[in-house]
Amino acid sequence: MGRLLIWLGGIFLVGGLLLIAANVVMHFMGLSASYNLGDPSRFEFILISVWHIGIAVVCIGALAILAGRRL
Repeated sequence: MGRLLIWLGGIFLVGGLLLIAANVVMHFMGLSASYNLGDPSRFEFILISVWHIGIAVVCIGALAILAGRRL
């Protein structure tokens, strides 16, 4: 179980870092990368930046690696 958590943590860590890097690249291109959590049909727009999602994924990956090393 510990090795599985370390592998999954590494995958989440790399995925989160790729999301952050993609957001940085898009920022330099003048684009805004965001995900809409609202309902566009009712004109609800709750925009979450991609780097926020990337940070959350990196945190999940780091916690999985730490949990895997404890087991």
